[in-house]
Amino acid sequence: MPLFFIKPDVFFIIGVPKFYIMHNTKCFYIGLLCLFFTSNVFSQTTIQGKILDEQGESLLGANVIINGTSQGTVSDQNGNFNLTTSKDIPFEIEVSFIGFGSQNITVNAEQLGTITLVVENSFDEVIISASRRAEKLQEAPSAVSVITAKQVTESGGSLSPLRALINTPGVELQQQTGQRVNIALRGSNGVFSTSVFPMLDYRSLISPGLEFFDSQNSPINQIDVERVEVVLGPSSALYGPDVTSGVVHFISKDPFKHPGTTAELIYGERNTFKVALRHGGHNTNETFGYKINARYGSGNDFTLDPDDTDDQAILSNFRTAINRASISNAGNVNTDESGTKLFDTTQTQIPGYWSAAANASLYFRPKNGMEVVTAGGWNAGKAIFYNDLGEGQAYGNEYWGQARFKYKGWFAQTYYIKNDGGNDSNPNYLNRTGLIVPLERSHYETQIQYNFNAPTILNSEWTVGLDYRDAKADTENHVYGRNEDNDDYTLYGLYAQAKFKLEPKLDLFLAGRYDGYNFTSEKTFSPRAALVFKPSEYQNLRFSFNQAANPLPASDLYFDLPIQTVPGVFDVWITGAVNPYTFGSNPQIDWLVPGIPNTPLAAGFPLAAAYAAVTGAVLEGLTAAAAQDPSLAQLLPIVSGVLQNPASIPTGFSPVVTTDTNGQPLVTEDGNVNLISTLKSFEFGYKGVFNKRLSVGFDLYYLEQKGNAGFQQISPVATIVGLEGALGQGVQTTTQPQIEALLIGAGLDAATAAATANAVGQQLNGAYAQAGAGFLQALTNAGLPFHGVIPTEQAPGGDAAKLIFGYITQDPNRVSTNWGFELNSKYFLTEHLTSFVNYSWFSRSEGQPGDLNFPQNKVRSGVSYQSEERISGSFSYQWDQGYTSNVANFPGEIDAKSLFDLTLGFKFTPELKLELAATNIFNNEFRALPGLPKIGRTATARILFDF
Repeated sequence: MPLFFIKPDVFFIIGVPKFYIMHNTKCFYIGLLCLFFTSNVFSQTTIQGKILDEQGESLLGANVIINGTSQGTVSDQNGNFNLTTSKDIPFEIEVSFIGFGSQNITVNAEQLGTITLVVENSFDEVIISASRRAEKLQEAPSAVSVITAKQVTESGGSLSPLRALINTPGVELQQQTGQRVNIALRGSNGVFSTSVFPMLDYRSLISPGLEFFDSQNSPINQIDVERVEVVLGPSSALYGPDVTSGVVHFISKDPFKHPGTTAELIYGERNTFKVALRHGGHNTNETFGYKINARYGSGNDFTLDPDDTDDQAILSNFRTAINRASISNAGNVNTDESGTKLFDTTQTQIPGYWSAAANASLYFRPKNGMEVVTAGGWNAGKAIFYNDLGEGQAYGNEYWGQARFKYKGWFAQTYYIKNDGGNDSNPNYLNRTGLIVPLERSHYETQIQYNFNAPTILNSEWTVGLDYRDAKADTENHVYGRNEDNDDYTLYGLYAQAKFKLEPKLDLFLAGRYDGYNFTSEKTFSPRAALVFKPSEYQNLRFSFNQAANPLPASDLYFDLPIQTVPGVFDVWITGAVNPYTFGSNPQIDWLVPGIPNTPLAAGFPLAAAYAAVTGAVLEGLTAAAAQDPSLAQLLPIVSGVLQNPASIPTGFSPVVTTDTNGQPLVTEDGNVNLISTLKSFEFGYKGVFNKRLSVGFDLYYLEQKGNAGFQQISPVATIVGLEGALGQGVQTTTQPQIEALLIGAGLDAATAAATANAVGQQLNGAYAQAGAGFLQALTNAGLPFHGVIPTEQAPGGDAAKLIFGYITQDPNRVSTNWGFELNSKYFLTEHLTSFVNYSWFSRSEGQPGDLNFPQNKVRSGVSYQSEERISGSFSYQWDQGYTSNVANFPGEIDAKSLFDLTLGFKFTPELKLELAATNIFNNEFRALPGLPKIGRTATARILFDF
């Protein structure tokens, strides 16, 4: 057997004909896989058995799988099976057949004899995520979908486990780039934040304090995923604030049920490369288990295209020098200074990305019913990103540790996450400012929960617990600016749920959670009530009410940074909602025209500024005209002298209109934000199984959201209107009396002087009106889409005007309402061939800016063929209706999309399998939001090896 050892950047293999040194990262992982492949033991074990039902009838096509591997076979028409493997006895197998309960059997001999399967209700599947405790699927108080490891693969999930969610009703995957995906449930979809609560083995995957799930840089290893539980609807009553649309819980394989080693290698379009390894094991008496996971992936992402007109318009705003900013005395980024340059880059997006992860888990089962799990790991990545701040490049190393304990009714866990937020060599930065955005952050959480039964109180089952979460950040004043020293984010909560068995077929769930926060004195209570009626063992009806607390995340509270700069002219600046937005009693216009001082908004644009800018050109025009007009030539000295007299400068103002940057009306109105909004949900749902082959479910829900904040423009921009008439009339008013007096002094009678002065005054009126129009056109030609900005009182100082964006509640008493409907069905055409259809509808009738980023209608359907023999595959179709995005940074129309996905699998041996997958197989390019890259096809080949 070959031996190996590792040094930094060098991988040595000893014991083969030659001595190899591989410096390339990909070669390292490929070599590692080859090492495991060649170390596979060639001894073979063949087990045999017969599978029957309760009546003694043979079951044709029953599945027999070795736990922890993809090795398996199916029974023949007589129920007999033979399975050859390189594993040594003893090991465990799982025997399953549609409509029957599966069995786990320990193989201690090659002859297994007869195995009898019992008819099973699929609702008997046990889940843990709906109530934070184990319960049968039929009894869950929420709409729950369970995705198996096989379904992850069918959906193209070999590249990203999130792809598995795409076949789940009510789920929207916002494919921002080829690698970065944001999850939305039931109509709520942001660019940076998510109201979904993703977890891995009870541990939050939300980036600390940010409501941000970094899908590209997560610790999930697809080959270690046992199943995914998706809980739809508000879940704050148990999981805490911000869980307003649901829970996505990735549950990994434990080493007792899934021992052995699995290796994965993927290659595909755009140099997509991925390698992963999982190994698990346990001792003989199963009191100790362990597993390790490692993965690495790289490739070229979808990016903005410089040859596309719309994309180039965005890229033209990108900076080519990346700087560490200068920090002002107030504590914010100082855009008047360039800072310290770190490196140069191109005015394009960097397509290359990579991500890696490694972790280990130890399982202890010292006594029956007790389990202690400790785990820790590292994950890192580098890729382009999109969020409320705009486009950028992300890099970070994340380290985490977790310990959890279960015994009888007790559950406790604690975990700690640390992300370094990049460094000067590999920083996070924004393309439009060229400034780094370091965001070192940590997250500590501890939970304790107790489950108990109270048979004397309606045979009730109780869950009580408490959570404590604390997130801290260090942005080096680049992101949280003046809030840097006061940016902690702490939550603490107590919760309880009781399940009362009112009747044998009717359960009542009552739950509630009380939460407190460090950033506000406000406390919240999130209740839940649900009735679950089970008319038969194959049917389930649910009526539920939920109320969720939705506080702003730390980022929305503490942001204080520029997101786009035009040096010396204006900065687009985000200020968080921790302080109100005010304009004062006399808002000022900060003019973008050089040399013009601020003026009151109530006044407008000073005519004197326009007069000074155009008078020279007017005089040149009059001189040219006088050369052709003798009568004007006689008056030119007088007119020229008058125009150069300070007394001729008009003192009035030209009016302005205030709008947002898209030209929609926007006024200077002081704004507060509800730091915590509420969401109420009323839901009716049904799920049933017919003839053990057809599964049908639907959910109808109604949402009420009160006082929510939207990310939007706060500072209006000012555009000059009516300058032509105001300037012309103002000049005539100041100059005509002077000209008349000078003509009288030159000997003209009063009547002639008045008439001549009036004619000259009208001529000057027209000349200055024309000059005023030219002045505005010159501003447009100079690239100014508007002429001034009205900053808030909270805007930082500096030479450049500050165009403020932020988070505001337009009407704290306003209630936005929406309806939604989801329909799903699955039909087993044969033992191995299934079809499904999912449909989702969301009303999208109301919402704050940034809320409406979800198609009103979407359909996904497909067929899947899964066999434990050689061939497997799936084909699916998705249609999303077009809609209009109101995201502040990415507004506009989103076209409807029709996408086709295909997977094919071929098993060469029980240990070796090849899978081919293509998402968007016909390359129907689409954008998740206006301004994001076009997403096309991704085709990959995957080799999976179990040993």
